[in-house]
Order: sequence, then C-alpha cells, then structure tokens
Amino acid sequence: MTSAPVISPSAGQTPFGFAFDQRGVLIVSEAFGGGIDASAVSSYTFGTNGALSVVSASVPTTETAACWVAVTNNGKFAYAANTGSSSLTGYRVDHASLTILNADGKTGITGTTAIDVALSRNSQFLYTLTADSHSISAFSVRQNDGSLTPASGASGLPVGTVGLAAK
Repeated sequence: MTSAPVISPSAGQTPFGFAFDQRGVLIVSEAFGGGIDASAVSSYTFGTNGALSVVSASVPTTETAACWVAVTNNGKFAYAANTGSSSLTGYRVDHASLTILNADGKTGITGTTAIDVALSRNSQFLYTLTADSHSISAFSVRQNDGSLTPASGASGLPVGTVGLAAK
C-alpha cells in the first residue's frame, strides 16, 4: 500500500544532482542559482517515517554550479561536478558527514564544462562528460585519500551528447 509523499526541504539553494551510498545516505549538490563560487553539497539520512534529516548542511565547494554528484562504492568519498568552474570537488564522507578534500574546492580540473559525472563499477575511475570539448575527462581515484589523478579520457563525441554512465 502506498502512502502520501514525504516532502523535505533542501538545506541549500537550487538542489540539482543527487546520489545514494550503499547505506542509503543521500548526497545532494546545490547549484545556488549558479552564483559565482557559491555552490555546496549536503548530506541526509532517512528517518523511520521517511523524512530526511540533515547531517551536513551546505558544505561549500568554493566553485560555481555544482550540478552532478557521484559517491564511491565504499561510501567514503563523494564528488561534485562544478559546471560553471570546470572542476570537481571531492568530499570525505564519514557516517554521512561531509568534509571537503581540498580547501580550494579543486580536487580535479576538467578543462571545460563538466555536465555529468560517473564512477566506474569498482570506483577506481571517475569520468566527466565535458560538453564544450565533446569529450570525457577521466581521473584515477586514490582509494586511501580520495584524491584524483588525470587519466586518459575520450574525445570526438558527437555534438549534443548528454548523459554519462560508467561500467
């Protein structure tokens, strides 16, 4: 039997992308209306009644237009793709609590507009669809500290390519 929806307000402005970890923790990117260096990421857990409880409210990316988010399989790290800054901001996730990995918000640089983000099945690689260059940027993910190292990506994607999935 279904019940009425449970509506929970976002901790920040312009919630955009979201991902769940293996334990059901919800990580949400907040674009803050595209304000320069104003984006953030929040984390939530679910109560027994289905309502969300804020764990970390609007932890700044220090970047612009955080739109998509991905969480590693082990739930230890989350990454927000900052469309307006052509960058990735990484977070350590500890019992649903978020801590930014790099004070300047730049865990990875995509080079052009990052419009989607995905992790490989084993979370060893992170990919971003970079629309302006019709390419995919790739990064190796260090499992011990969440840092990103540029890796070989792909180029020559058709104009208008949208969406990204990784295996």
